[in-house]
Amino acid sequence: MENASLPNDVWNNFTTSSSANDVPKLHLAYIRDLVLEVIYIIMGTVGVLDNLFVVITFALFIKITNKVFGDLISV
Repeated sequence: MENASLPNDVWNNFTTSSSANDVPKLHLAYIRDLVLEVIYIIMGTVGVLDNLFVVITFALFIKITNKVFGDLISV
């Protein structure tokens, strides 16, 4: 049996804490996830504000159009 200790090796690797080399990688992964979350929040906020601007512009366009046509019809 060539791999008689394989289950023990896998269990030992699974149950032992991460090595010192893995800590910076985990820290960088956490920072990356945090930065991406902030970027997504900013993009979502800009998207909502952009849609709100479009709705307000459309409402003002309708209001101005009604005033213009109202003045033309009454003349």
